[in-house]
Amino acid sequence: MKIWIDVTNTPHVNVLMPIYRHLKAAGHELIITARDFSETIPLLRKNGIEPLVLGSHHGKSRVKKSLGLLGRYWQLLTRVPKFDVAFSLGGSYTAPIAWLRGKKSITFSDNDFTTHKFVTYLFSSYFIFPAYLNYNAAKKRFHLRDEQIKTFDGFKEDIYIADYKVDEHFLDQLPWREFITIRPENLKAAYVPKDAVTIVPELFEVFKDQNILFLPRYEEEKKMAEGYANIWNPNGPLNGLDVCYYTKAMLTGAGTFAREAALLGVPAVSFFPRNEFLTVDVVLQEQGKEFKSRDAKEIRKYVMSASSQSKGRVLGDTSRSKKVLADVLGIFDGILEEV
Repeated sequence: MKIWIDVTNTPHVNVLMPIYRHLKAAGHELIITARDFSETIPLLRKNGIEPLVLGSHHGKSRVKKSLGLLGRYWQLLTRVPKFDVAFSLGGSYTAPIAWLRGKKSITFSDNDFTTHKFVTYLFSSYFIFPAYLNYNAAKKRFHLRDEQIKTFDGFKEDIYIADYKVDEHFLDQLPWREFITIRPENLKAAYVPKDAVTIVPELFEVFKDQNILFLPRYEEEKKMAEGYANIWNPNGPLNGLDVCYYTKAMLTGAGTFAREAALLGVPAVSFFPRNEFLTVDVVLQEQGKEFKSRDAKEIRKYVMSASSQSKGRVLGDTSRSKKVLADVLGIFDGILEEV
């Protein structure tokens, strides 16, 4: 079977790799396309995949974003080779293109804020959701059938944490052995309020006494770290799980890094610039595994307390994550059999 997989954002790569390897081992022919955004392309290449690059990110402007969206739809419609089924996280591109070609599509999502969710729900053939995600409103609105929706008990990060092995030489890439990590908010994303501002400069100030691994999203963000001798940002992408494992604390303006760190038992802070959080983050916050705040001093207090309590930690048992991965792969195999 020919399966088209579209990758549009950096965090998607880690989730897709175990699925990619499973489908490849099963003998399926895989077509990989990707959007040129953040570290998506370098990370795919680091995993041995040379994608067909179509489209790029067009910033926060709604006009440019809309034109870019339409332009990428046309590129995908005309340049993606023939396929039997499409798959992606989010489904905003794969679902309509597959529908136009008369093919089935699989959409994986744990995101309550998906910008193009109406397109996703309208055109996707199958959905894979974490069991905690409340999809009932969408199910009713778009008249989704029970057989279209498949759920698993876990988090999407479990899918790749399942096979995670610590890189004992990871710290050789860094200038120090102990550090905290800071990843900025994605202020260009459509789901972030227009008037949102970054608190990263405030974090740099309150953590002047700590080594900081800074992971900017965009080139212009590197300027925020100028003048600080305790801040270092890498020239290329680092393994995210290794960053989470070795860091004293993970501070991020989004969710993926926070969830990865939390599931590995590492102090995790989300300073997401919005009052409403994704359900997945709310679940982890209720479990006490993730801390939320946009107050730099409050974040420092939490980090210093939590990191001191977690000294001597060891990587937790990944047996639960392995079960989640097996369940998800089983769902995929079942859908492909139906197709």
